Amino acid sequence: MPEGSSSPAAIPSARIVLGGHPTLPARLVARRYPVWARMARTLAFAVLWVGSTAGTLAFTFDPFVAAFPFAIGVSFVYKSWKGRFRVEDFEAACPRCGEGLLLKPGTRINLPHPMVCYGCHHEPELAA
Repeated sequence: MPEGSSSPAAIPSARIVLGGHPTLPARLVARRYPVWARMARTLAFAVLWVGSTAGTLAFTFDPFVAAFPFAIGVSFVYKSWKGRFRVEDFEAACPRCGEGLLLKPGTRINLPHPMVCYGCHHEPELAA
């Protein structure tokens, strides 16, 4: 899929990988975020991150309390930048137990993407 493309497209080579088990195909329909959109989204999160941390510090005068919005902001900014794809539709099964794997529509992911099987509690990976 081209870098500037914004229409959802099936990723035909999507598969679920779990060491010691056969690789299974997965159906993944995702929309690639353009670089400018990822940068704008990440910059917005960074502004909110710095603003909320500074506001909390100015209001409470307590660095311990201000550490919470700081840590949460770091997480949001990191996930925003790493999320190159937006999931439109996903269907796959765990290679170990056959249980369906969950990935909600609208989730921002990067490939490969770690997953958790709630049936056997193993951690397969979505790869393309």
